[in-house]
Amino acid sequence: MDRTADLDSALSFVIGRIAEQATVSGKPLSDEQRLLLNYLPSETPANWDPEFPVLVPRNINLERVCALGKAAYLHDRQLNPSSLDWEFAFAVFTLNRPPMGGLLQWAGMKLRRPRWDGLQLIATGLVPIVAVVLLVWNADGPLFLSVAIGSGCIAIIGCS
Repeated sequence: MDRTADLDSALSFVIGRIAEQATVSGKPLSDEQRLLLNYLPSETPANWDPEFPVLVPRNINLERVCALGKAAYLHDRQLNPSSLDWEFAFAVFTLNRPPMGGLLQWAGMKLRRPRWDGLQLIATGLVPIVAVVLLVWNADGPLFLSVAIGSGCIAIIGCS
């Protein structure tokens, strides 16, 4: 798996879909908007005092690019809900952390967790409880069995 190739593929997909959505809307991307899309701002000014917010002028081009990204995502989800192109792009952006990930978050994408994630969390939480119960139950037994129970608990938690 080549991270650079995946990032390039995801960027070209999202930029291409936003450009297509702009064309469909009747007003193609301007040169400034296309440049902004290729080089999204990566940071916002830090604000340490909530009483004095940092005033930032509106960026109409950025707002339009974000709105087009949201429209393209929603349109694709409506046409083909089983398509994983947007999920792939979002996963790549989450891994590499380019500014395009923020645009997809604004479009309404959320990182999906596997279905078994909650079950695995519950099972991992129950392992130490079961180990303590087994240790108490085996209090009069051989020391080797108690060490085996403790080691097994640590090994299972370490693998989770």
